[in-house]
Amino acid sequence: MLVLKRLLLVLTLGLSLPVLADCPPVAKLVTFEGQVSIRPAGRVLKTSPGALPRALCAGDEVHTFAGRALIDDGRTAVAVDQFSVAAFIAAGKSALNQGQALFSVSKRKEEAGVEVKTRLSVIGVKGTRFLVSDKNDELTVVLDQGQVGITSTQGPVGLYRENAPAKPADEDFETYARHKTEAIAAGQAAFEQYKTQVQREFVAYVENLTLEAGKELVTIGRVAVERDIRNESADSIKALSTWLGTR
Repeated sequence: MLVLKRLLLVLTLGLSLPVLADCPPVAKLVTFEGQVSIRPAGRVLKTSPGALPRALCAGDEVHTFAGRALIDDGRTAVAVDQFSVAAFIAAGKSALNQGQALFSVSKRKEEAGVEVKTRLSVIGVKGTRFLVSDKNDELTVVLDQGQVGITSTQGPVGLYRENAPAKPADEDFETYARHKTEAIAAGQAAFEQYKTQVQREFVAYVENLTLEAGKELVTIGRVAVERDIRNESADSIKALSTWLGTR
């Protein structure tokens, strides 16, 4: 009778009952800032995080809007950027469904590697730190530390590698210097375009590849480009790394 009265009171006043975890937690929401919500697995409506740390069941999604969040399962820490959706599917398996996040995986010899699922690939790691960005139809994996294996979930993709721009030859130095001088007055745009001209060399059609530290892989449709980490990616890693603490 007491439970029935309480339910009637909730319906009458428009209040909401707290959502209780009804499954073994696979991770926890450690901290957050700004506007962040959780969508429990299999449900449509989102809830507020409530008291921290907040236990997360398999498949629960953490949605960030104008905010950031830190999720941890004891081995993988995920710093979720603004306007992103991240989740832990099961023990050792996490996912970025939208936006951008920095993953830090502790290396443990006695344990198997972990997986991170994205819209276009599965990333297998044992111990490393890397950024995943899924924006504007581009999926980018940026490896800051360690080594990762990437498997395409859409079949073979055409892999290209960018060759770094060669240092200007002596006879080209005057042209190089002139572009730089001209660009100073034009906000560096022309010089940067000239300086960063690169060639993309086709490698092969692949489904699996290993990415080394200092490199990033950009996938658009059925084409993937491996290149050195760009400044924008490095800035994102630096900004999100503060959420990982001492990891």
